[in-house]
Amino acid sequence: MAIFPGAKDFIVNDSEFNFFNITNPDTQKTPPGYFPGMTYCPISTDTFTGREEALTKLEEFFCSGPAAERTKTFLLYGLGGAGKTQIALEFTKRFRNRFTAIFFITADEECSIQASYFDIAKTNGIQDAQSWEAGRHWLHSHEQNWLIVIDNADDPEIPLSRYLPSCYHGNVIITSRNPDLGNIANQSLKLSGMPPEEGIQLLVNHTFKDSNRISDQQQKVVAKIAKELHYFPLALVHAGAYINKQQCLFEYLDRLGNQREQLLSKGPQQPKDDYSHSVYETWNLSWEQLSPDGRMLLQLLAHLHYENIPRALFERGLENWSIAESPLGPSNAVTEGKLVLERIATPEMNLDKIKLDDIMDDVASYSLISINKESHEYMFHPLVLQWLKDMDKDSHRQAIEGIVVLAFILKSLGRTNEALELGQSLLETSKRVLGDEHLDTLKRTRNLAITLKSLGRTNEALELEQSLLETSKRVLGDEHLDTLKRTRNLAITLKSLGRTNEALELEQSLLETSKRVLGDEHPDTLKITQSLAFTLKSLGRTEEALELEQSLLETSRRVLGDEHQDTRKITQSLVITLNILGRTKEVLELGQNLVATSKRVQGDQHPDTLDRSQNLAITLKSLGRTNEALELEQSLHETSKRVLGDEHPDTLKRTQNLAIILKSLGRTNEALELEQSLLATSKRVLGDEHPDTLKSTQSLAIILNILGRTNEALELEQSLLATSKRVLGDEHPDTLNRTQNLAITLNMLGRTNEALELGQSLLETSKRVLGDEHPDTLNRTQNLAITLKILGRTNEALELEQSLHETSKRVLGDEHPDTLKRTQNLAITLKSLGRTNEALELEQSLLATSKRVLGDKHPNTLERTQNLALTLNILGRTNGALELDQSLIETSQIVLL
Repeated sequence: MAIFPGAKDFIVNDSEFNFFNITNPDTQKTPPGYFPGMTYCPISTDTFTGREEALTKLEEFFCSGPAAERTKTFLLYGLGGAGKTQIALEFTKRFRNRFTAIFFITADEECSIQASYFDIAKTNGIQDAQSWEAGRHWLHSHEQNWLIVIDNADDPEIPLSRYLPSCYHGNVIITSRNPDLGNIANQSLKLSGMPPEEGIQLLVNHTFKDSNRISDQQQKVVAKIAKELHYFPLALVHAGAYINKQQCLFEYLDRLGNQREQLLSKGPQQPKDDYSHSVYETWNLSWEQLSPDGRMLLQLLAHLHYENIPRALFERGLENWSIAESPLGPSNAVTEGKLVLERIATPEMNLDKIKLDDIMDDVASYSLISINKESHEYMFHPLVLQWLKDMDKDSHRQAIEGIVVLAFILKSLGRTNEALELGQSLLETSKRVLGDEHLDTLKRTRNLAITLKSLGRTNEALELEQSLLETSKRVLGDEHLDTLKRTRNLAITLKSLGRTNEALELEQSLLETSKRVLGDEHPDTLKITQSLAFTLKSLGRTEEALELEQSLLETSRRVLGDEHQDTRKITQSLVITLNILGRTKEVLELGQNLVATSKRVQGDQHPDTLDRSQNLAITLKSLGRTNEALELEQSLHETSKRVLGDEHPDTLKRTQNLAIILKSLGRTNEALELEQSLLATSKRVLGDEHPDTLKSTQSLAIILNILGRTNEALELEQSLLATSKRVLGDEHPDTLNRTQNLAITLNMLGRTNEALELGQSLLETSKRVLGDEHPDTLNRTQNLAITLKILGRTNEALELEQSLHETSKRVLGDEHPDTLKRTQNLAITLKSLGRTNEALELEQSLLATSKRVLGDKHPNTLERTQNLALTLNILGRTNGALELDQSLIETSQIVLL
């Protein structure tokens, strides 16, 4: 270290200061770009308007604050064109007498900064200066109240801190697009649009030669133009100059609406200051400096609203790339976008937050986007969003590709209405560009149908899929792979509408075709077989489904191997089937083997292993081994937190499952505590309106109901229903389910007439949206019947239940689990009306069916045996009841053993 004379004990680093007599022969005496007087500070334009809030903050910081222990440094940052330089110059003009000297440094290049410091040295009498450091040393050694304006310090690659004076005196104003320079400033201020009054006045000042002589009508038009330009300074200045030259005040809004890009790309020919770039030219300069990844992410985000864009968008984007297809070939922006998302992914294809932060910080360094570090959300200035759209507005390729990506991502975020709007736009564009029968137009049609279904608009989806299948058969042929897939999709839609027999017929025919075309062991044939088994289960034909799945599992093991993921999925489906049949010991053995295989193949901490452990816990619970299930759930929950983190969606789901187990064990207060914490986390991580947050809210309301805190549950459910209607729409399946839950809570509070009104309206909506025979419509019919019985309107309830019973038998079949439950409910209603013999006949038939379908030892069969015994007792047939009870006791003992 060395102490230089005149520095007043100021200690500097030898390696940085090599002026005076220490001369580097390679150092130029005159830095590139230097010219005498280059640091002379200009003044602000004579039309400078407003910005009083910013000027006041600068005055308070530099002129009114306490004495500083270091150089006072203030950062003005924001978009190019936000008026940063003009504010800094206006401040120097107003308060020039407060400073001993004012220097202006243009910082767009490092050589310009060095040349400016060289000029400071020359200006202040150091004629033998050897390098730029001489100017900085002069500032260090002169304890005066000088001010430096470092303007346009936009390049994040320039190490600006190297060029800041580091002493106990002096003042610096930095103007930059880069908010990160706040790290080297004492205070900073973001600049964007102006307050409306100031923005309007700025436009007036640039539009009219005499701003005091304008009419009320002119003032109103000016106000509309300023609002349309979001009170952005550079846009207002250039609009005023254009209107003044063309005398087109009353036509300007129309021109802006029709030719926005041309107007915002046009700068004034004779600007009133040295800044001649237009709004779009200014931002294009920033665009050129961005990394390719930063540009791609901006282009993707440009298809969204400019506010509150969640980081979770990219998490869901990674999950959905496999279905985000482009109709325009492999060399396209979707492929590039996929590469971008893969570069912000870990090897496991999870979001690499550090990589994403690096990319977004690059974009934010030019103020093209703002980042809320607390909520992990991004936002644009509205004009920036328009600029991004205008860059690609004539490109069908970009329009289609951006929509493809974002429609899927939005849907996965629960923002399904936005996804629908994008999907409809995409299909229209695809039809116009590619034609109605182009293969990719057909794919877009399918994707739109998926979105419609997720919004509960299943009948519209069905209509689209039926038309799509006909087109696919005509264009591709009956046996083309895509036609087969669309047939399967149509069957799934029919099932969701309760038209299960039609779906069954379609799937049986489809399986035969697939076997003939692809072969018995083709993966698609196996998937169709699995889907057919599911359909048979939903029709109550569980034994047939079991036979199909057992055969399917054998084939999958032979073709794919025991450890293939599809084999494991089929095994899991077989577990569910065995559970339905009450063959719980087999279920447990299969489930335990499945978890062991998953651990061996994928590891203890793989998401699939965790999911299968979850299913095993559910099986243990169904076997009454709830404490073991709890132990497994607790271990699973801890592993999920450790591996995935406390806030990962899967961890949140496991928190929910743990709460359910605790509830079933009567540990409701512990469950409540978990649910409350879960809801708070979900709101913070996913947002108040995310589908998972809404589900957590409903779950919390259920626990409050269990604890008798029904009024609190009611308040929560009323708010939840309002949010669900606003976010998802009145007719979304989740909204309809929440309406049903609210009706149940009202019933619990004795507000049965309100529950009835809600139930009747819900049933009408369900019939209109889903159809009379949809499973949800049937369940809502049953719930309405229960409400009618509570009100003593039992004959009306009976009429509903008789109709429901007939529909259930026709749609689902005599042996479907739901049909069997409705048979029992109808018997109970008949008994309450004194029609016990009719109830007896129903229950005897029901028990025989239950034994045949589920087996003698299934819990539901045992319950129905008990109900029949009670009915026999009511009729005075005590011996028959006793015989049933003895049989029930013996069977129960065997089951428990």
